[in-house]
Amino acid sequence: MIALSGAHTVGFSHCDQFTNRLYSSQVDPTLDPTYAQQLMSGCPRNVDPNIVLALDTQTEHTFDNLYYKNLVNGKGLLSSDQVLFTDDASRFTVVEFANDGSKFFEAFVVAIKKLGRVGVKTGKEGEIRRDCSKFN
Repeated sequence: MIALSGAHTVGFSHCDQFTNRLYSSQVDPTLDPTYAQQLMSGCPRNVDPNIVLALDTQTEHTFDNLYYKNLVNGKGLLSSDQVLFTDDASRFTVVEFANDGSKFFEAFVVAIKKLGRVGVKTGKEGEIRRDCSKFN
């Protein structure tokens, strides 16, 4: 899962998926303060729900290991991403992938091949979601 999460090196997220980290009683302490300010600028309170920010603001269209470097530096957009670094069980692997892109690429290939063998649910057993965050 740590390697598969690296797919977040490309793509974006709607503001409502992470603004709880900015506008709760305090800013999420796992966020780099400068990055938190950038996020607040891009996603102010009560922002249009269609506004999105890149998961990786530096190389958002490049599949690389910067995602892991961002996690090490407190710049994981989603809390589910940042926890990979803050949790002792996964921190070592995050640091390893941040320091060595080839290790990430190798692990990603293995993981995505395994994922590709997972049976696809069709018909009444599955659905193609119009919005990934909720059932149709």
